[in-house]
Amino acid sequence: MPVYFYHPTALLWLWLVPVVAGLFLYASLKRKQAIKAFGAEAQAISRKREAVGGCLAIAFVITALARPAWNLEEQHLQETGRDVIFLLDVSRSMLAEDMHPNRLENAKTAILDCVEGLSGDRVGLVLFAGSAEIRCPLTVDYDYFRMALRQASPDSVAVGGTMVAHAVERTLEKLVAPEKAGMQDLILITDGEDLIEGDDEIDAVKKLNDAGVRLIAIGLGDRTRGSRIALEDEETGTRTFMKHDNREVWTKLQSETLRNMVSASTDGIYFDVGNGVFDLARIYQQVMENAERTSTDQKVVERYEEKFHLFLSMAAVALLVSNRWREKR
Repeated sequence: MPVYFYHPTALLWLWLVPVVAGLFLYASLKRKQAIKAFGAEAQAISRKREAVGGCLAIAFVITALARPAWNLEEQHLQETGRDVIFLLDVSRSMLAEDMHPNRLENAKTAILDCVEGLSGDRVGLVLFAGSAEIRCPLTVDYDYFRMALRQASPDSVAVGGTMVAHAVERTLEKLVAPEKAGMQDLILITDGEDLIEGDDEIDAVKKLNDAGVRLIAIGLGDRTRGSRIALEDEETGTRTFMKHDNREVWTKLQSETLRNMVSASTDGIYFDVGNGVFDLARIYQQVMENAERTSTDQKVVERYEEKFHLFLSMAAVALLVSNRWREKR
């Protein structure tokens, strides 16, 4: 019967067995020398069974760590999931510090938390300001997605400003598949400000409706007073604030644009976060509670049945037996 090890490198630790056996032997010789010093009437406790049991227990535990397995079995797997596309505003206004540490970093943390709660869903990342960049195509490689998200900054796109409509249309063009209509979600995170002349946002949303994509809009930023946009010199570390016509620029959440977009969406949802704390993972979980999920092709996977628990049981028995049956002489 062939035996397969899922973690065979653990077997390298079997060198501990002869080392422990040598320590027991060394201790036995030392005890005999001590007994001779006390005379013929001294008694010694035999440690042979304890030594054998201890060495066997170590060998069994190491073998269990190597995850031995046999009895090849076929498993039928079928995953379900949705496509979740994050459309993140990385314009300069997202550096405003009315959220800690700023709007952009707060949004990135919320997205990371949201992805932690996904399973089997493909995720994609689009960064936008005056232009849009596909930074992560739809994938189940969450580690790659996290890496792309952590690198997101205002320097990630070539053109400043904010063109939501252009970003939505580019996402539709590059990431939305007609065959997955009704099973794709677009999560737009922005402060809605600094909109420069471009395509109409309502028309872009109508194209989302035609493609069967659900729009979830998240509005970030202080609604009333707003905040200045902090800039930091990379060489000197000096902090300044963005200015226009020699006056400091103050930015605040422009929720009207986002509300209009969601109103034009068939089943869109808008969350007016403002500058408060928000849990994107919980928000998305509630929205998707009864959502339709697509099924992937069923896969047949051959897998050996793991038997590590048998070796752990034998290690426990070896320890119990060796400690109970000590011989006196």
